[in-house]
Amino acid sequence: MIDLDIHKAKKQDKAPIMNLIRNSELFAPRLKYEDFMVAYRGENLVAVARWKTNKKNRMHELSNVGVKDGWRKCGIGSIVVSKLIDKAKYDTYLNTVNPGFYEKLGFKATKEAPKAMKKNNAWCKGCDKKLCITMVKKVK
Repeated sequence: MIDLDIHKAKKQDKAPIMNLIRNSELFAPRLKYEDFMVAYRGENLVAVARWKTNKKNRMHELSNVGVKDGWRKCGIGSIVVSKLIDKAKYDTYLNTVNPGFYEKLGFKATKEAPKAMKKNNAWCKGCDKKLCITMVKKVK
C-alpha cells in the first residue's frame, strides 16, 4: 500500500492543483481549489480529484481525477477515488471517456446525467462528447 496523505485542498494547494490538472489535460473553466481533494506523497502532490456535493439534489459529482506523471499505474487514482466514495452520503455521478477505470471501482453506466450536472459547451472543451459516458455509484 502506498503511504499517502489525502485531504481536502487548502489555499496553499491551489497552484500545485492547477499545475497538475493542466499537465494532465484536465483543465476546465471555473475550477475552485476548495472543491478538490489532494493526495501527497511526502512533499509531492501526486493526485487530485474534484469532489462536489450538491445537497439540494442529493448527489455528489466526481471530476478532474488526475495523477501526476511518474505516479500513474501505481493505484493512486483508485485509492483517492475509493476514499472519496467511501464517505459518500449520496449517489456519486461522473462523466468520463475512461469508463473501464471507474467500472473497477463499482461505477455503472447510466443513460442520463442529473440536471445539476448539465454543463455548457465550455465544460468539455476538446473532449469528444460521443465518447463521454455518464456513470453512477449508488450509496449502499
